[in-house]
Amino acid sequence: MTDDRQPPDEEALPPPSRTVGPGLAGVVLFPGLAVWRRAPLVGAALFITGFIAPCFVLLMVWQHRDDLVGLFTRPNVLRGIAIVALAAMTSRLIAVVLTADRIPDRRGAQLMRRRGVVVVALLTLPVTFTVWRMEQTRAVVKEVFGATQDAAAVTAVNDAQADEYHTVLMMGSDEGEDRLGLRTDTMILAMVHEPTGHTVMVSVPRNLTKVEFPPGSPMAEEYPNGFDDLVNAVYEAVDLDPELRAAYDDGVTEPGITALMEGLSYTLGVSIDDYVMVNSCGFVKVVDAIGGITITLDKELPMPAKLRCSNYRLTPTIGPGETFMDGTKALGYVRSRAADSDYQRMERQRILLQTIASEIGITDLLTNFTELANAVKEDVRTSMTVEEARNLLAFLQADGGKFESVGLVPPIVDPSDPDYLKLKTYLQLLRRDIALGQPATTVETVAPDTTD
Repeated sequence: MTDDRQPPDEEALPPPSRTVGPGLAGVVLFPGLAVWRRAPLVGAALFITGFIAPCFVLLMVWQHRDDLVGLFTRPNVLRGIAIVALAAMTSRLIAVVLTADRIPDRRGAQLMRRRGVVVVALLTLPVTFTVWRMEQTRAVVKEVFGATQDAAAVTAVNDAQADEYHTVLMMGSDEGEDRLGLRTDTMILAMVHEPTGHTVMVSVPRNLTKVEFPPGSPMAEEYPNGFDDLVNAVYEAVDLDPELRAAYDDGVTEPGITALMEGLSYTLGVSIDDYVMVNSCGFVKVVDAIGGITITLDKELPMPAKLRCSNYRLTPTIGPGETFMDGTKALGYVRSRAADSDYQRMERQRILLQTIASEIGITDLLTNFTELANAVKEDVRTSMTVEEARNLLAFLQADGGKFESVGLVPPIVDPSDPDYLKLKTYLQLLRRDIALGQPATTVETVAPDTTD
């Protein structure tokens, strides 16, 4: 029996099936999915590192959108984001290569590899730049900020409110090659009542005399009747005396700063938790880095003829009215002495700090990072951890940067003949009022505290 069936017409047969490779966009956007069936573990690893982990980072950034400065100044967070970013780019490159191997068409596979490498490289450029910035930030944070809390803290005797307040001594200095030593011409105590966030800034006059030191301390033995110079010379006196410098050298805080904090804490009767020291050159750089500030002047203010670290020669006067200031002009504003006294100068220093605190933010950190980092790295010293600095900035920025501001000037104190018992009482009452949100106590209502 013969088979009369004829073979089908070849032209009538459907064409052989063609394996279609995944699109490049899908491979780059969702790395690992294209190889999941063939290699589940590899596909899962690529998808987690290339998609899940970056999404987690973006979610974290979104959750901290109101505190990005705090987020991007945490070294562990910065290092983690950098690792995720680099892993995400690496996973995409691996995914492109592995996926291209699945394409049976040799020409198509080569085309995907070439295009994929180009696309990933283009994505890697901004990511690499961001990672580099993060590593810069991490290095600055590690170099400038303290590693542990309370590393430089000085506790005052009988300071009943010490646990409620975080007090930072802010110092401005004029150090340089043309000077024998360093003098702290600006000294401001920033006192934050931590339960409420209420803040007061207290200016200490540079010409305060007879500063006292705790009994038994090296400075008390050297100056048993009180420091025999102005308070702004304490740092210099310690720094230029080998014995005092060795006595106060703890390997963490500069000896002159330790002695100054010790003297102010004992003399004023307030515990001091941390310090910040900024020299005049760093001050100019910081103000320039944040794009300048604007202050309203109620009268015309004469400018100093010449300032160290100025970028140009100042005009004879500025103001009145709304006045924009870059770093050079801002330095002239706080250093001017021709039109008024040291006490008005202290007030201008507090106004300027208040203005800077209210204006600095994440935009300055991102867009002016190099300038700001250089200023901080080279010209700023502090014992605060980055978390403490972040919290202080947040407190100073609360309510639009408005906070109490007080200068220790007459009639509160006569710098040339200070009544320290009365001054200690005044500061304790001042902090009580700040904690309660009440107007500051007037000095006329203060009676000296005769207790030890």
